[in-house]
Amino acid sequence: MIKRIFQLLIVASILAASFGSVGGARAWSNCASRITVQWGDTLSGIAMQCGTTVAAIQAANPGLGTWVYAGQVLCIPGGSTSGPVSKPTYGGTYTVQWGDTLGKIAERSGTSVNALLVVNPGIWNPSLIYTGQVINLPAGVGVPPPPPPPTPWPNSPPSTPVDSLPTLRIAYQYGLFVRVEPGGKIIASGRNNSAWLYIPNSVFTDSRGKVWVQVHLYPAVKGYSTGWMLVRDQLGKFFTDPPIDP
Repeated sequence: MIKRIFQLLIVASILAASFGSVGGARAWSNCASRITVQWGDTLSGIAMQCGTTVAAIQAANPGLGTWVYAGQVLCIPGGSTSGPVSKPTYGGTYTVQWGDTLGKIAERSGTSVNALLVVNPGIWNPSLIYTGQVINLPAGVGVPPPPPPPTPWPNSPPSTPVDSLPTLRIAYQYGLFVRVEPGGKIIASGRNNSAWLYIPNSVFTDSRGKVWVQVHLYPAVKGYSTGWMLVRDQLGKFFTDPPIDP
């Protein structure tokens, strides 16, 4: 019985020391009111280090999800500061258009990519934004004009006889997808070494430097008689034989 009581006292002492350490770490955390996320940081780790909670950090950074990225600036509630904690101030919003990048949006609106990231903590990768996404604009920044229209491409079947169209052959072991538009929804796929008829004057280079060509679909797929196939990536790798370049 005495031995059992002694064991319980030891366990209680260990638990008390553990709670005291955690409380001390939280009480003496020295996070600033604004911190820059470092590589390897997580939201839960930052919350623990700064003596706060994930929910509190998300509330102080509107739009912040569960992911953070290196270089992202976060407001920390209750962080040490010589004045009141400053939070990002927001202006209007902008809906991302096809072909937009954060750099292009910043240039057209007269601001910087970093300023856009500060008011959009939910963007965890500056290189990944999507058409239709609504982003915040810094205070005092006007809504940028829409991007210039992309180089037009034919949207209807070729006027020349299909039999006269040239042929390309997929030269990629994993095959290629056929999409409604360059980078758009997938409507079909082709295996390696399969042959496709394509429209020579449809070669199109998108904003990322990828090259696409319009191919003929027969029979029609989901109502589409033509679709778009990636023939060269932005690094210069070709996926068809013969190689197709603008």
